[in-house]
Amino acid sequence: MKKFMLFFLILCFIGCAAPEQGSKQPKLLPAPDYFVAIDFGHGGFDGGAVGLDTQVKESDLTLIVGRKVAALLAENNVQVILTRTDGDALAETKQKDMNIRAKILKTEGLDAVVSIHMNRFIKDRKVRGPMAFFQAGTEEGKALAQEVIDAMTLAVGAKSRLACPGNNMVTRVPTAPAVLVECGFLSNAQDEENLQQEEYQDLLAQAIVAGLMKFLAGEH
Repeated sequence: MKKFMLFFLILCFIGCAAPEQGSKQPKLLPAPDYFVAIDFGHGGFDGGAVGLDTQVKESDLTLIVGRKVAALLAENNVQVILTRTDGDALAETKQKDMNIRAKILKTEGLDAVVSIHMNRFIKDRKVRGPMAFFQAGTEEGKALAQEVIDAMTLAVGAKSRLACPGNNMVTRVPTAPAVLVECGFLSNAQDEENLQQEEYQDLLAQAIVAGLMKFLAGEH
């Protein structure tokens, strides 16, 4: 009888200690496939370009579009680092602000850098549509910028454009391929209106991500 009771207690102990069948196990997320820096142009005391009709500030629009880009990248398993997360500047002067941005854009291990801006050309208000700039002489930067501008012009129904060489801090400083994206012209009435519409902002963000992901996947 004692042996039977001992055997019964052992069975009960084993049954209680064993995990339940079908119990949920914690899911392990895969490591991010890529690491990208997103720069939201301007901020705080530096509002950037201003809309000629509505006085909308470039810094506000870059924050909106940039956040949408960052969210879409996160959905695509891309690790993202941002130069700013709100409407404030990164320092009390333009030079200090740029110095902080430069350090972020030189973060080790980055696969690409995207700096988001809005354009302005008051000499001719008819000029409109997105543009993309790369650091002159960088083939990878050129390839990235072309993928991005191709996707953007297609998404918004604009005329095709070549990516433009330039010499901007946000494309010159990074060691990773970098593109400066101009989403549209705040000096053009139609662009100014479109750039403040959420549906249009979504189109731009989706296009920027599509071009970037195509470049990162090596399909260029």
